[in-house]
Amino acid sequence: MPTVSFNTNFPGYDVLGEINRSNARVLKARHIATGDLVAIKHFSLNTDADTLRRFERESAIMTRMSHPNIVRVREVRLDTDLPYLVMDYVEGGSLRHLLSTQHNLPVDVTIRLGLQMLDVFRLIHTQGIIHRDLKPENILYRQLSSGELHFLLTDFGVARLHEQPVTVTGQSLMTYEYAAPEQFDNPRQIDEAADYYALGVVLYECLTGRVPFAMRDESGLVTFMNMVLSTPPPPPVLPSGEALPGSMVALLDQLLTKNCRERLHNPDVAKLALKQAEVEQLYHQQKPVSGQTVAFRPPVREKAAPEPPVRPASNTDRESIAVPRRSRSVWPMTALVGALLLTGLWVYWYFSPTASRSVRPGLAGVSRTENPESDSETFEFSDLTVSAAEKRAQEERRRQQALEAARKRYQEEVSRATKQLEATAFGGKVGFFGGVKGLSVKLNNPSAVTFKSVAVQVTYVKDNGETFKSPIMYFNNIGPGGTITRRAPDSQRGIRFSARVLRADAAPPDSLASTSSLPNP
Repeated sequence: MPTVSFNTNFPGYDVLGEINRSNARVLKARHIATGDLVAIKHFSLNTDADTLRRFERESAIMTRMSHPNIVRVREVRLDTDLPYLVMDYVEGGSLRHLLSTQHNLPVDVTIRLGLQMLDVFRLIHTQGIIHRDLKPENILYRQLSSGELHFLLTDFGVARLHEQPVTVTGQSLMTYEYAAPEQFDNPRQIDEAADYYALGVVLYECLTGRVPFAMRDESGLVTFMNMVLSTPPPPPVLPSGEALPGSMVALLDQLLTKNCRERLHNPDVAKLALKQAEVEQLYHQQKPVSGQTVAFRPPVREKAAPEPPVRPASNTDRESIAVPRRSRSVWPMTALVGALLLTGLWVYWYFSPTASRSVRPGLAGVSRTENPESDSETFEFSDLTVSAAEKRAQEERRRQQALEAARKRYQEEVSRATKQLEATAFGGKVGFFGGVKGLSVKLNNPSAVTFKSVAVQVTYVKDNGETFKSPIMYFNNIGPGGTITRRAPDSQRGIRFSARVLRADAAPPDSLASTSSLPNP
């Protein structure tokens, strides 16, 4: 492939050719120092200074972020005549190219794609990054040695860099078919729920071969926006006519919800739905075809050789083949002795004070109970005089005791995790006559607990030691080992500042969340 003549625009790289051209141009190149193949994406900037600073900050985060389903950003240069960013080269291609050749993807491959994108969401959303332009063009893939497809997300922040308010006459570089309804009203004020809507559209298209709402030239933008804002998406139908797993249909419905506040945007819940859909799909593949029955067929024995004809036995023959009477009476006696031994053993176990012990299931008088402190099952001899209602009451009391113990342990874990939360104020500039501007607050969660909301109090202190004001900032959805940095409100007075965690609200596991809310430690 001939070398392109504009190598001078990308020092340190040897441009080999063009990969793609849409809103930006993507080039295939080789890093001269290492020999690594890379992809260079260059574009012309037409945006305001605030958006440019935000993109630079997110790009800096992306260069430090490492995840197996994220295309690594090696370098970002926005201060040149031809701004560009350099990423790892992915040899497979884009999901768009895959759909253009295969029309749609199998259910199991689509589930694999969804699980990997949810893992990406878990990481970037805790860092305060919203992709804003999730679509097949921005999902790349490579084929593993096992034959499975490995998907990677790319183009972080590029959509936000290009984004402009949507008008009928203006043009926005966001992709309409994958944009959440709230992106049409105020594209700058969106949260992670917009990424989950786009994921729902991508999964819908992978399964059916089409998007829920298509942008057609003859209908116009206004008509398309009205459909997205008010019309329910058509039920997803596989081209093969087979039924989709029920959990997948329910998940798509929750991801494509119009109201962003009601839309599913929890990676754990979405992952559970995809795993359930995977189980349902495997079960469907193993079921017999409708109208057929699978009957058990015993093994066919080989035909024995025909026996010779039996002649009438003489008296001599009868004497030679007669079974002795003593041998014939041994078996009943043996059975009787065995039955007596088993009965005695059962009586001993039944009336023994240590009757409650692990035994094999299936014996008479044995009831199975679950040990809440372990994954194993134990089987106890039950009193035959206890009624069924009393047994249920006992089981319910044991379940409640186990639940209370689990809740107590989780409360203790949350209490320890809350003490580990660390809020740090940095970067503030004090004016000549006082006042703090440009202050940032970083919240670090080194624990293994997920907090759905953390309140951090920022204090501005005047030169005489008095507190001028103490605003409260809220950090939402910070996962284990996560860090979130936010801009603090400016202060007209004060020369010193500090930040501390005021309170935290943990996100309990599903097994505890349905019972009662956990108190703040």
